[in-house]
Amino acid sequence: MQEVYPGCLREELSPGVELIVETMPHANSVALGVWLSAGSREDPQGKEGLAHFTEHMVFKGTEKHSAKDIARIIDSLGGQINAASSEEYTVYHSTVLAEGMETALEILAELMTIPRFAPDDIEKERGVVLEEIREAEDSPDDVAMRLLDEALWGGSHPLGRPILGYKDSVARLGRDDLRDFFARFYLEGRKAVVLCGKVDPEGAERLAQKLFPRPRGRGLPSRHAPHGPPGLRVAERPIQQVHLALGFPTCPAGAPERTALEVLHTVVGGGMSSRLFQRVREERGWAYTVTSFVRYYTDAGYLGIYVAAEPKRTGEILELIFNEIEDLARRGPTEEEMEWAKRRVRGLFLLGLETPGGRMSRLGWLAALGLPLTSPKEVLGKLEGIGREDIRELAATYLVPERAALSLVGQDATELERLGKGFVEVKEVA
Repeated sequence: MQEVYPGCLREELSPGVELIVETMPHANSVALGVWLSAGSREDPQGKEGLAHFTEHMVFKGTEKHSAKDIARIIDSLGGQINAASSEEYTVYHSTVLAEGMETALEILAELMTIPRFAPDDIEKERGVVLEEIREAEDSPDDVAMRLLDEALWGGSHPLGRPILGYKDSVARLGRDDLRDFFARFYLEGRKAVVLCGKVDPEGAERLAQKLFPRPRGRGLPSRHAPHGPPGLRVAERPIQQVHLALGFPTCPAGAPERTALEVLHTVVGGGMSSRLFQRVREERGWAYTVTSFVRYYTDAGYLGIYVAAEPKRTGEILELIFNEIEDLARRGPTEEEMEWAKRRVRGLFLLGLETPGGRMSRLGWLAALGLPLTSPKEVLGKLEGIGREDIRELAATYLVPERAALSLVGQDATELERLGKGFVEVKEVA
């Protein structure tokens, strides 16, 4: 295996399958993940939710073990097993004591190669997924975030469609759809097997070579970047608050300014010391929940802001947000803001490296998106070199009101639409 940085090794097992191992000698456990470079962006139009439904069905058992058998095996190891779907990857992961690593990896390999897709299981799990969709539709914050994606990227682009899919699209998915998606993106698709913790690299390589067959060597899925103009989306719900989600398109996951964007979002609304938390909650008492976040994809990204407040405060909050953004673009953050923001980003990053699961997630995400495996030392070095002017330039470049997308969820859709048009340049209204 080739050393990427001290403690981290990488090996191409075959075209399209790579093994990544990061050793943590002090740990007693191993976090294992199989990361597929495929997610909801690969859902064909009209079959939204296919990647997510496939993930559910893979967990319903294999040709060797039922779902109950798998649960008992992992439970007997004192471990856990789960999966997650995103726009651009699907991950199956388990954490067990080091002594159970071989068994856990064997189970993950079964899921990747010989799931059952039993017809009876498909119908039962379809009901589970439909309930998951209904639950999301009943959650106003989920609705606001789904509508923000649509407002940012457009409903015709995969990034603008929900990972869960729609009720009618999930209702139409059949066994052939699941098997075809599995064959293309699981058996033949690009994947990374990531092991972090108390693990012997040579033993892990021998085991992974045996368990994961050679695919046909597909690279990253073919995707097209979104180019649609941002817009406004509103939804009416019988709730007491207005849920507000604001988004500004930024840069892809591999962009050099990604570390600086983490600092910018931290200054804006990432944490209790951030501008928006202090201005909106602490100084004025206008909201309980106010935060910012960042999302990155292979060819796109955005900085988002989310607030939930009573309807009469919505306009004031939006005005305050845009004023703070304008100030950051004009004057940049203060030295004090830079110091605590960089310390917070550094602290969160280092805390994420404390556990095998945290390290596995970092490396797996990078591998799934086809990005370099940067060392922690390199990440911290980039962070240290960021200055006030870097943040001001990023704010001036990306936090532009004319490029903002907005979603609003509340009692009165007509009033929300009128309000939203006063703050964002509306190209399209839902």
